[in-house]
Amino acid sequence: LQRFLTRAGLSTFDRTSSHYGLGLTLGNAEVRLDELVTAYASFARGGEWLAPTWSLGKDAAPAGRERVSLTSPLTAYWISDVLSDDSAREYIFGRGGSLEFPFPVAVKTGTSQAYHDNWTVGYTRDVTVGVWVGNFDRTPLKSSTGVTGAAPIFHAVMLAATRRLRGASGFEARAIVAAPEGLVDHDVCALSGLPANLWCPARQRERMPAGGDPPCSWHHQSDDGLLVVWPPAYRQWARQNGLLAEHKPVPAPGPRADVATAAPATARGPLEIVNPPSGATYLIDPEGIIQYSAAS
Repeated sequence: LQRFLTRAGLSTFDRTSSHYGLGLTLGNAEVRLDELVTAYASFARGGEWLAPTWSLGKDAAPAGRERVSLTSPLTAYWISDVLSDDSAREYIFGRGGSLEFPFPVAVKTGTSQAYHDNWTVGYTRDVTVGVWVGNFDRTPLKSSTGVTGAAPIFHAVMLAATRRLRGASGFEARAIVAAPEGLVDHDVCALSGLPANLWCPARQRERMPAGGDPPCSWHHQSDDGLLVVWPPAYRQWARQNGLLAEHKPVPAPGPRADVATAAPATARGPLEIVNPPSGATYLIDPEGIIQYSAAS
């Protein structure tokens, strides 16, 4: 990953990979705003990294400007598709905020540890915008994250840039990156993520490679109705959440009602609150996610 980021033009990685560790995948290394924006812009070009210029003359791409094939067009398409999916972002950020636009925009936010600064970077087919919010003396921000701090500025700049470049015609559903050949629209099982079979109860439309994964093997029709066969990796989780359909033999017929003795009712304890757990401390962070930690 560090080698890839260096190829993407980020020049601030002056330590070994062991220094950054696995946290590099989450963004624990310092970067420059201009280099980060340039790296994101490569996705909008279908995976081609283009050396930036500091002023726009008559020729936006002068001769001799360095170009690097950073990712495949398919990778650039998938990344752009993920980052522009308002429905996928809804679970955490809700709808109608600064990350939604009347046209496709691929966007990513970030908040540094202890709220020292925050970022929002995103792109369309025409423009890439990056916003940094923070204090120059490195004092922490107060209740400011990538969503509440940088995102509103990003939203305003992206709208202004699009109006300037495209006018009213820019506000239309134009794909950020053209879909490579070999992709087809397909119904996907919302539970397994595999191509839906006839019995999958919840589906969503996704673009997938033609002739890819086999149909969903989780859902089956049985004599007792729909049956979910959970893969081994999910069986313990499914059982803990009451989702695992246990196979039980059909009970034998009981004694006739006129000679049977009623069985005593199963003894039950008093009403018990199981959630929230006793001693829990709830925190509401600026991202809007409610979390709790049990008391020690």
